[in-house]
Amino acid sequence: MSDSDQFSLSRTEDRAEIQHRIHQFCRAVDRMQLDELNEVFHPDAYDDHGVFKGTPAGFIEWAHKRHATIGYSSHHVSNIYIEFSSEDEAFAETYLMIWQSVTPSSSIMADASADESSYEMISSNRYVDRFTRRDGRWRIQTRTVVPGSAMRLGDDVNPGLADGFVRYTRDEHDPAEQLRLELGVKA
Repeated sequence: MSDSDQFSLSRTEDRAEIQHRIHQFCRAVDRMQLDELNEVFHPDAYDDHGVFKGTPAGFIEWAHKRHATIGYSSHHVSNIYIEFSSEDEAFAETYLMIWQSVTPSSSIMADASADESSYEMISSNRYVDRFTRRDGRWRIQTRTVVPGSAMRLGDDVNPGLADGFVRYTRDEHDPAEQLRLELGVKA
């Protein structure tokens, strides 16, 4: 595909939808709204998350279990590079940092201990995705997570906040979910 084809007006719309799916994935995981991942992946897609390899349905089940003891999760997307190989197929490489409050049972680090005390973990990663368009919608067909580095932060990282701040939750009580409900944009 020529360089001019990569940047046509219709490709701008395609890029916007692909980027939306990447952000939608991150939000669904961070907010524990994992059923939204059905909008991100084709049903027959394959996801390689290192410690999980399988279908979107399997990933949702795995993520529910893994995130049961993760108190905080925040995916920070930076560079998204997209190339179209045909009218309905694209390569996307996404750089991201992930900050999570994990326990050894939910950690992906090799040195997990038996002590279930939570700690902060930051990791750099890349998503290497094959997107395909079916029935007019772009979704992930294959995803491979490529880790860069990960580190465990010291215990004094989160001393807490002063009174008065709204508290973070990963459920329907979070301020973002309350506003979405109020505005009628929450399904």
